[in-house]
Amino acid sequence: MKNRILLCLLCIGALLYVAVPRLPMGEDGLAGWFALAWLVVCLMAVGGNIAALMYLPKRKRIVSKVKIEQEKRVRLRQY
Repeated sequence: MKNRILLCLLCIGALLYVAVPRLPMGEDGLAGWFALAWLVVCLMAVGGNIAALMYLPKRKRIVSKVKIEQEKRVRLRQY
C-alpha cells in the first residue's frame, strides 16, 4: 500500500513538472480557468495521497509482521 501511494505521488510530481510550464496561467477566459482547475485537482490528489500515507494503519503492519514470524516458526518446525 505504501509503495502504491509513493508511486502515485511520483507520477503526480512528474505530471506537475511537465504541465506547469505549459499551462496558460495568465490567460483570460476558458484557458485560464482550465489551468486553475487543473492545478486545484492536482493539489487535491497530492493532499489525498499524503493524507493516506500519514494515516496508514500501524496496527495492521505490526499484526502482519507477527503473523509472518509465526508462519516462519511453523515452517522451521516442519523441517
